[in-house]
Amino acid sequence: MPNTPVFLINAVLGAIVVTVGLWFLQGELSSSITVVMIVGFTILYAKVCPTTGHIWMWSTMLLGLESLSWPFQMVGELEQFGPEPPLEDMQRVFTAVMFGVFSGVFWLTFAYGIFRRIRPKVEDPSSIEPLSANQAKAQRRKKR
Repeated sequence: MPNTPVFLINAVLGAIVVTVGLWFLQGELSSSITVVMIVGFTILYAKVCPTTGHIWMWSTMLLGLESLSWPFQMVGELEQFGPEPPLEDMQRVFTAVMFGVFSGVFWLTFAYGIFRRIRPKVEDPSSIEPLSANQAKAQRRKKR
């Protein structure tokens, strides 16, 4: 666990990103809950994440999951209006589905890209095919 100032700043910023995403999802959070969530996520990131890349991978993944949960929350709220909800509410749900799915897929894809970038490169010796006779000769010629 690196305790460099840059690492801790990234942990705090990642915690703020996740907390703001939850704030958008819930509509409102009290100041004390917001501070507790930021401190909690910061401590979690500092304990679990070995690099700043891991912090941002987890932050963008959680933000993507929050974005994907927004349309489900809106559909759940729509059920309170009965079998025929008003048109304004249907438009709100449609907007939530379009933007929620789009931004959720974007942030999850971004998190996957960070994951691919920080993942250690391990060569599997069983996946390397043996060289044919011609390929071995070509490699020997290149070495000369």
